[in-house]
Amino acid sequence: MFSGKRILFADDDVDFLEATQLMLLDKGFDVVTATDGINAVERYREIKPDIMFLDIKMPEIDGYEAFFRIVKSDSDARIVFTSSYALDDEKFQKAKSLSLRGLLNKPLEFRDLEKMIKKHSK
Repeated sequence: MFSGKRILFADDDVDFLEATQLMLLDKGFDVVTATDGINAVERYREIKPDIMFLDIKMPEIDGYEAFFRIVKSDSDARIVFTSSYALDDEKFQKAKSLSLRGLLNKPLEFRDLEKMIKKHSK
């Protein structure tokens, strides 16, 4: 059902990232990871994923800045924010107006990840 979908997952929590990647790989997804905002933008441009999960609070540049850089070069980017922190409402609303697909609060439920992939991936 999901096999072959390429997912980019960006998060600076390496343990969380690895565990999530393994769960997604087990379901047949092709998963690429990034551990900071700059790397997330670079990886997005390299692989053009079907969907991206992007942590908001990351080193180098935060998820908001990474989102804005990606959308500037790909207006059809399918990005879902992930966060365990309070949102910057102004930046979040701007991102929503520019095609942000959603927000998943951490800790993530795997079924919620699957729903987002099914609903928003290319």
